[in-house]
Amino acid sequence: MNVPQLQAIVDRSPLNRWLRMSVESIGNNCITLRIPWRDEFISSPERQSTHGGILATLIDGGGDYAVAAAIGRATPTLNLHVDFHRVAPPGDLVVNARVVHAGRTVATAEAQVFDCGGRMVASGRGLYFVGAQAKQ
Repeated sequence: MNVPQLQAIVDRSPLNRWLRMSVESIGNNCITLRIPWRDEFISSPERQSTHGGILATLIDGGGDYAVAAAIGRATPTLNLHVDFHRVAPPGDLVVNARVVHAGRTVATAEAQVFDCGGRMVASGRGLYFVGAQAKQ
């Protein structure tokens, strides 16, 4: 799968279009996504911190689209675990995700979210239902 093909899958979601999520790169079982900063991401105006839901969305999307790049289609999430490491200040966010395992029924992917200064702000792992069509 190439970047325009994966971007078309990402753009099917109205949420992703609102986030302006873009596919930066696709590698061997890994992808990089970016979202530009929006004031609506702020959780605490006093701290100028990004809402954890935005970070969790990036973990889930990163994992899902890493799997999609590997098997050719988006998949539903079965389970998601997110760890928040530090406050994400205003600025673009980047997620790097990779497929850990793609089986016949489920796939596992992990993702890391970085702030505009290159610091990891969140990480996580997702389990995705791929059915019987997963590529090994």
